Amino acid sequence: MKKILITGLLSAIAIVSFAQTSKSPNAKKDFGKNIIAFHPVHLIASDFVGVGFSYERLANDYLGIKIPVMVGINNNYVNIGLEAKLYPTKNTGAVKYAIAPTLMVGIGTRQYESWVYNPNGPSTYKMVTEDATHFGFLLNQTLNVTITRQFYIGLDGGIGINYYDQLAKNNGNNTNLSFLAQMNIGLGYRF
Repeated sequence: MKKILITGLLSAIAIVSFAQTSKSPNAKKDFGKNIIAFHPVHLIASDFVGVGFSYERLANDYLGIKIPVMVGINNNYVNIGLEAKLYPTKNTGAVKYAIAPTLMVGIGTRQYESWVYNPNGPSTYKMVTEDATHFGFLLNQTLNVTITRQFYIGLDGGIGINYYDQLAKNNGNNTNLSFLAQMNIGLGYRF
């Protein structure tokens, strides 16, 4: 798993380093090649809700590399991703659509309340805390709308699979595989 993460990260760095940075002759405005965004709403399957930040570097007119980070507000949880955003109609306009293959890693704990059976008396209602670590792949769909020259609003959503999910194994499954989904709304600044 470490080799996959390291290979993916090095590949992303190489793509950004060697990508063409020339301006498109058809572009009417230069909106900038860097995007910093705040995500006031970031949802991940398995009951994780949080806020996040992301940085995206537009390598050329058709490719962007994005690193989103989400911090849970309902659980002690952090999720980090690496996206290769592919823009089929270029990323130079005011409205942009992208398909983004994404690797995600999440580490933390999940808390919930549950009834615990007591054979010697009444059942008790207590807070249960369990480790929540996952690693997976998903395919994001992204829509960004540039409101002014530097400010944009974005919507991200995707589904995929966790290749390792500690919660799936803890719930009595015979495998660590599980469903993965995420959605976020972003407010960003381009420069």
